[in-house]
Amino acid sequence: MKMDLQLNSLLEEEVKMDTYRMIYIDDTIDPTLDSFLDQYKPKEADVDLEFSDVPFEPNEGYEFLLNSPGVREANIILIDDCLFENPTVTNGKITGEEFKVVLRKYFPFIETIVITQNKADPETGTISKYNAQTSGYPSALEYYRNTLPDIIEEAIQQIKFYRKLGKKLEDNSNWEPVLREKIINSLQGLDEYHELTKDDIDMLIKAFKEIQVQLNE
Repeated sequence: MKMDLQLNSLLEEEVKMDTYRMIYIDDTIDPTLDSFLDQYKPKEADVDLEFSDVPFEPNEGYEFLLNSPGVREANIILIDDCLFENPTVTNGKITGEEFKVVLRKYFPFIETIVITQNKADPETGTISKYNAQTSGYPSALEYYRNTLPDIIEEAIQQIKFYRKLGKKLEDNSNWEPVLREKIINSLQGLDEYHELTKDDIDMLIKAFKEIQVQLNE
């Protein structure tokens, strides 16, 4: 009897597990960062974090990523800031931060963490890559262990918040059905890519660049 109760308890815990998908996109996968993310265990027991990396081919461009099922179905994305600035990129040169803005337009409920060679900006979800001279840690692994967990956990909490809102939305019949379905699909990564054209994307990037110039001034 006691064994049955324990088994039921374990089964109930398993049912309560919430799955989150995290991906790391880079043209040159950082093995230390990749290993850290692959082995990362969330702080909360009810979170099941699935991880995979997505090697980026420069000749594919950002449109390929927007069409990628792995990107569309992700909850958390870590992306190299210089990904689209490679000289061999043929389909538009943008920064990881600009791609984050584009991604937010398509999939507003995906949390994006930009990894940059430049100074970090935690307020915009940007962290610096490990640098032995400036990072202040003896190894890349120690650096990522001390800098990434809080950012990942914050992203998980944000996704949790989105999902709670989505559940309330599903249960609320007062919402206009088409709008409700669109938001729920977006939460699940099911938005149709063709709703925005390449011109729309270019306009978003141009607007973002103008905002950056104004802020710098």
